[in-house]
Amino acid sequence: MQQFSTKEKFETDINNIWDNPKYADVPFRQYGYAIQDEIITNALLFIGLNPSRADEHEMRFFYNNEQQGRKVHKYFLKFQDISESVNMPWAHFDLLFVRETNQANIPMLFHAQNGTDFVLDQLRLAEKVIEMAKPKIIVVNNTMARWFLGKDRHFDPKTNREEGVWLGWHFEFDHKIGTYRIVNHPKLSGVPIFFTSMLTGQRALDRGSYERLIWHIQFVMQAKD
Repeated sequence: MQQFSTKEKFETDINNIWDNPKYADVPFRQYGYAIQDEIITNALLFIGLNPSRADEHEMRFFYNNEQQGRKVHKYFLKFQDISESVNMPWAHFDLLFVRETNQANIPMLFHAQNGTDFVLDQLRLAEKVIEMAKPKIIVVNNTMARWFLGKDRHFDPKTNREEGVWLGWHFEFDHKIGTYRIVNHPKLSGVPIFFTSMLTGQRALDRGSYERLIWHIQFVMQAKD
């Protein structure tokens, strides 16, 4: 399996975000960041929102996931299970790097001075990582991550402008495979993408929906051959 290191490729860019003086007072910046390091390419890529793992002894932390065996962190066990079921290697990456794992607190960033720019800088860097990963299929297993990608963009007549753009990706539903594809993107056009809820935790998919997701990923893989 081929892979690359986000630490090697993007550490300088990430540090430039965290060291930018205009973000000095943005919430959560002072806690540092946590980022998935080694990313397997041409894989089944799971996209989340913010890190579920961190090292309290390091302010700026790059971590790796075990792919198989007992050392796989419990958050990633479903990723491993799906990977084995569809016979495709898996990778994972979060759109934000802030070490605030309570998603309910993320909107605090939007109300802080320069907070929106702080989020956008992370999203643009995350997009570069995803592009480099060249995923075969993407599974977005977080509602806010879906929003940041641009899936819920819409025109608001009250503001007379398009809202919810963020990264501004475009998606079209492909009736042949029963899910969306990314379109009009310079490097990711044509990639099948699933939008689903969390795979672990209290709001995780029920067993039936989880089994259908595995079946559907297998179906899309066969359709691509």
